Amino acid sequence: MSLASIPVFKGMPGEAITRLEQGSVTLEPRDGSTIFVQGDPADAVYAIVAGDGHVRIGAMDLRSKALMVEVFRAGEIFGEIGVIDGGNRTATAVAKGRLQLVKIRQAAFRAALASVPALGEALCRVMAQRLRRTYELFQDATFERLEVRLVRQVLYLAAREGRLTPQGTRLGHRLRQGDLADLLGATTRSIISILNDWRAAGLVIYDAERALLTVQDAAGLRAIIETERER
Repeated sequence: MSLASIPVFKGMPGEAITRLEQGSVTLEPRDGSTIFVQGDPADAVYAIVAGDGHVRIGAMDLRSKALMVEVFRAGEIFGEIGVIDGGNRTATAVAKGRLQLVKIRQAAFRAALASVPALGEALCRVMAQRLRRTYELFQDATFERLEVRLVRQVLYLAAREGRLTPQGTRLGHRLRQGDLADLLGATTRSIISILNDWRAAGLVIYDAERALLTVQDAAGLRAIIETERER
């Protein structure tokens, strides 16, 4: 699949995309493999061009406690921050499921950024959206209790990649309880407790065996946030 299918590159002239592709390689990482690690030199930007899997972006401390910052899927890029500012990787990227990536070398990406204004404009929009997301996560981690933070993440993922089913809106990717815990830097036990309460209240369906979460009552979840605001 061509890089032209990736939204951030769609405004670029055909010859500029061709130059980018000539300086790139295609990868099909194994499920669970690490693409790069926080602190690594940033030598490339990655585009997810195909596959029904996703890439987890996050961090891990010395006690192996994880924090998942974002999940990227087909049509998105990642790894651009270190390439743009010349620094090291700000997070770790792990492949989940089936994916096809295009690895765009640093020199080729920066040359395109310097010569194609449309790429710079599109990239600014992408980074602004991600900065808003990061700010929201920071704000929630500072001020909100765990259940409210989990509601926000579940509703965010449902709006971003949810699929309508007869039971409700199913999140587009498999998420184990541990994955949900990593979204919030929490313990798996605390997430299981919240999910059990939600299931009992008819707010969600969680298939632990297949790691599939379905939102049955989005209004009920939003009410948890509203109740917190009224306290």
